[in-house]
Parts: sequence; C-alpha cells; structure tokens
Amino acid sequence: MEEACPICSRSFPVKFLERHVNSCLDTLEVDTSEQEIQPSSPTATQNGEQKSQDVFAALGLKADSRRPAADKAKKGSATLTSILLAEKRLKRRQEDLEERVRKRHAAQTGPETGGGLHNGQKSTVTEIPATPASPHARDLDPGTKPEQRWKHEFMRLKREADLPLAQRLRPKSLGDFYGQEKLVGENGILRNLVAASQIPSFILWGVPGVGKTSLARIISLTCNHKFMELSGSDSNAKKLKEAFAAAQHEKLLTGQKTILFLDEIHRFNKAVQDLLLPVIENGTVTVIGATTENPSFSLNNALLSRMHTFVMEPLPHEALVKILNKGLLLLNRTRKIVHGLHLIAMNKDSVDYIASLSSGDSRVALNILESVNAYLSGLQFKAFPEKDPEREKFDLLPQIGVVQVTLDKLKPLLSTRNFHQMYDKTGDNHYDTISAFHKSVRGSNADAAVFYLVKMLRGGEDPLFIARRMIVIASEDVGLRDSSCLPFAIATMEAIQFVGMPEGEIILAHCAVKLARAPKSTKSYRALRKAQGLLSDDPEICKLPIPIHLRNAPTKLMKDLGYGDTYKYNPNFKHGMVKQEYFPPEIRDACFVDDTHLGTAMDEEVRPEEYAGADEEANDYQRFKDTRRQELARKLVGRKELAKLQKVSDRLGLLSSPVERLASYDENLSKEVQPEYFDGTDHVSEADEADYDIADCTYDEFMKGI
Repeated sequence: MEEACPICSRSFPVKFLERHVNSCLDTLEVDTSEQEIQPSSPTATQNGEQKSQDVFAALGLKADSRRPAADKAKKGSATLTSILLAEKRLKRRQEDLEERVRKRHAAQTGPETGGGLHNGQKSTVTEIPATPASPHARDLDPGTKPEQRWKHEFMRLKREADLPLAQRLRPKSLGDFYGQEKLVGENGILRNLVAASQIPSFILWGVPGVGKTSLARIISLTCNHKFMELSGSDSNAKKLKEAFAAAQHEKLLTGQKTILFLDEIHRFNKAVQDLLLPVIENGTVTVIGATTENPSFSLNNALLSRMHTFVMEPLPHEALVKILNKGLLLLNRTRKIVHGLHLIAMNKDSVDYIASLSSGDSRVALNILESVNAYLSGLQFKAFPEKDPEREKFDLLPQIGVVQVTLDKLKPLLSTRNFHQMYDKTGDNHYDTISAFHKSVRGSNADAAVFYLVKMLRGGEDPLFIARRMIVIASEDVGLRDSSCLPFAIATMEAIQFVGMPEGEIILAHCAVKLARAPKSTKSYRALRKAQGLLSDDPEICKLPIPIHLRNAPTKLMKDLGYGDTYKYNPNFKHGMVKQEYFPPEIRDACFVDDTHLGTAMDEEVRPEEYAGADEEANDYQRFKDTRRQELARKLVGRKELAKLQKVSDRLGLLSSPVERLASYDENLSKEVQPEYFDGTDHVSEADEADYDIADCTYDEFMKGI
C-alpha cells in the first residue's frame, strides 16, 4: 500500500513514508537556509515563506509566526541553525570525497586477491566475493544509495558488536526458533496455542540454553501482548506487586493483556510464590515461568495445579549446527565490515565437534564460537596488518581473505576446557545418577555401575555419599544371599575416610563391582515393606493388644497380672521347638517373609531358554558347593577321623553325615532342613586323641584349616 508525500507529492510505501518526509523536510530546511544567508529579493522571500506555510498546513501543523522586525534584526548574523546546516554540507562534501577516493582505488587495484597473515603464522587465506546486502539493509528506502546502505549496515553491526553472540542471535519468531519440535513444531501444542491467541499460564522446564526466555518473548510478540520480565534472582514481593498493578492498569486502560515472564521462578520462596495464585486465577496476568530445576521439588503444589508444565529437551545436534552456521555468518559480517578482519571458514567436522561439546546447550555452542572468533581476531588476522589510519579511513574495500579452521586446529584450542558439565550436585542429576548407579548394581551390570560411579566422581560428588548408598545396597538388594557384603560396604566407607581421594576411587570401584556380581536377595526388604504396607493400610492394627504371654514382666505386680505367665522359653525345649502364638489373634495368619529370595514374575522380553539356563546355572552352582565342601572335608580328615566325628555326631543327635556337619548354619535355608544351629563355639568333648584333635579348636578354627 502506497501513500503520497505531502511535500513532494511522490508515492511511497507506507513503511518508507515517514523516512521520506523527514528527508524532504531536511532538504527544504537547507534550501530555506541558503535563501536566508544569501541576499534575495523580497518576492523570493515571500514565496519561501508561503511555501513553508503550505508544507506545515499539509502536515496538519501550524507554522510559527515570525515578526518582520525580528527577521531584519537577525539578518546577517550567524544562527545555530545556519551553523548546523553548514556542518551538514561539509559532511556531505567529505562523503563525496571519500567516494571518489574509493572509486579511484578500486580502479587502480582491480580484483581482490587473498591476503596472507603476518608474524610468520601460517593460515589458509582465499579470495572471496563481495558481501551481499543484509536483510536489515534491504529494509531501507529503495532509492537509498549503496554507500548509504553500506554505512547503515556498518553502524548497525558496530552497535551490536559489543553484545554477546547469543543475544544477537535471539530468535524473533517461531520460524527462527530451532529445536523443541514437540512444542513449537508442526501441530505443536504451543504453536497451536499461539495461533489461537489463547495463552494459559505455564512453566517451561529445561536445561540452560534451550530457548526458554526466547520462546516466552516470541509468544508475547506474536500475540501482541504487553511483555514484562522479572528474574527470581533479583526480584522480591514488592516488584511482583508493582508488576501486578501495572498489568491491571494496562488492562483497564487499553484492554491489552500482559504476559509476566518469571525467569528462574524456582528462586522465589514459597511465600512469594503464593502471591501468584490470585492473579493467575482472576486473569490479571498470564504468567510464564522458566526453571532449570524440577518444579515438583521447588514450586508450591497450589501453583503447579494452576499452571501447565512443558518440558524442553536439550537441543538436538541438527539444531545446534544450524545455530552455529547462523552465528558464524553474523560473525563474518562483523569481522569484514566493522573490524576489517579475514573471514572464518569451518568445515563440517569442526562445526559438528563444537555441537558435540555443547551437550544440547545453544549458549555454550555460541560461546565456544565466540572464543574461536576472539582467538582469530589478532592484528595478524586483519586485512591491514600494519596500523595505517589514513588507509583504513579511505580504503573501504580491503583485501579480505578466509582463514580455514579445521578440526585439527580446533581441538588444541578447546581440549583443556570443560564447557558443559552435565552434573549438578544438588539438582536432578544428583538424584538421577545415583539412582542409575543403584539400579545397575541391582541388575548385576557391573559395567554400568562403574560408568555411573565415574560420572558422579567427575562431577564432584561426595564419595561418602556414594559409600553410604552402597551400604544400603548391601542390605536391600544383596541381603541374605551374601551377608558378608554389608560389613564389606561399611569397611569401604571407613577405608575412604582413612585414605581419602583420589585413591579412594579404587576402593569404591572394588565395592561396586563386588555388589554388582554378588547374588541378590530381597527377602528381608520385601518383608519389611509388606509389614509397613499392612500397618499403613489398616492403622487400627497398631492398636491391637500384645498377647499377654509375650508381654514384659519386670515387676511382681505384672507377674501377678499374668504378664508372660504362659510364655514358653524356647531354649529349654528340644531343638527349641514349641507351639506358641506370636501374633495377635486378629492377624494370626499374617506372612511377610517369602520362601524365595527374589520374585517369580517373568519378563516378556526374556526368552524362556534364558530363564531355563539361569535355573540350570543356579542348580549347578549349588551342586558344586556341596561337592566342594565334601572334598575339602575328606582331604583334611581321614577315614579314622570321619568315624570319630560320626560317633560324636550320633551321641549329640546331629546330622547323620559327618561331612554335612562341617557346614555352619545357613540362614538361607529353612530350619527343618538344619534343625540344629552350630555357631562354631561349642567344643566336641567326646572326641578321642587322633592325628587331628578336633577337641582343641572351635568350628571356625577348624574351617579355617580347610
């Protein structure tokens, strides 16, 4: 759509009309000033005044009244306006002179050639064509000269040169937003909400550098809402209330809605978070929160129930490559136009390497690119290696070359820098990694257990925290199948306290592999949870009275009341076997301890052959233990000793086989299979003198000899 200029009556597009009117006014002021300075006839003066009045009338303005006496008094004296106009004419003459010098220099030098680097530094510099006009330059008036376009581009890039590259590349629309296809891609939920201009209050949860702030600003611009931004790191309840009042005033005055973006919303305490509840409910503002921490841990439940939560994943590799290429283009334009530096060219391997170092964080990727740009911005990389202000002033098109940055040159620059450590000792990574470590040990995957152990240690995790978790694993997951793991884990923690780090890593790895390779049993753990579940489901069970024969009776009164009167003391009975109730009568049939060490469910993804092989392996191992135990016993004790041991066993009523008698009580077997518990402290007094006198040692000492 075009409109006519009220001064020169020429038609221009609406977006260029204001700029053109200002240009016409400047031209008119120059002409009027020249008429005032130079002698002119009264008729010309009247015509100029009439033309000026017509211009102001066309613009809907009223021209200032001018007294003839005052004009005569000022005629011939230098005014501020005339001085400024004179300076403008001198500036234009200077620009014309520079243009002629530039054209003369271009005609003499001919086509550009590649420029080499100084100070003996080797670099690949090749010839490049002229830089095309930028999108910002295309927005200028179509009638603008190329020199003015170049100057406009130069001034814009010079203003932006001091800003961080991540800020300069912040997207302005959903079309420029890379990544997060589930949210803003085709048929993404946020894209559809923006298209419908129905923006609810929601929370963006994701790691740094995935575009949370940029997405909130894009939503505000697209929906034509007023945008207000506060940060949880430097805001308080007072600032929030001021923002609420401003949003309410804006809504009543213009009807425009307000989006309040709260960066680092998890930094607000619980009391300040409660201030958001009423304004979200009555629609005063639309709150968009951004957080890097788990909202379920850091935000009130009442606030979470009023706001949606969208998870923003780390940026994929393809999105990071696009962002890096876009950033490299902008840096090269600044290097050429503003600083007169050779351009930077990166091959695909170099860009992929930077993207892989970033771990899904676009800000880290752009910071790395800025570091490379700073390293390649020394004097030896300038198109004017020697400082020559006069030449730099008039030579607007220097000989610009290209510095090739390959992967071999890039790796030494970034090898000693850890740009992104994906481990937070107090956040989700802290709990997620220790959870993965625990589950890897539980699944008997020693390789994965060592991997997560090293990841925690590289992230600066407290080694005692890991040791404490392994003590829990020794009892919860290994349990009764290998009770030696519990004291082993405790010894690991004590050893770390004695030795310290980094040697303590070896001890942690030792314990982690032992726990992962140990047989597993959750019998005691499941019994604990079953009992807890019973009492949690029916709290009335806790009120059941203790059976009277099980009660403590330390005083005579209690004994007279019958406390513990009918209790049967097990050690007084043969094999300790008695018939006695231990549960309250209401839960007499309760059972918490299962017969099996592990569950009986079968995974559909595991083939039946694998389960059959595991069963056969367990049976073979059990047979091996029995055979090995018998062989060791026969090797140490001859037939004569076996006969004596058999005689002693018969008198004591023990097991019939003297070889079986050499085995201690196994807590994994039922008491029916092993009715007598032999703790290794009883001496066998009935044994006769022999080559190996078992009467002079305990059972533990005897087994040590094996």
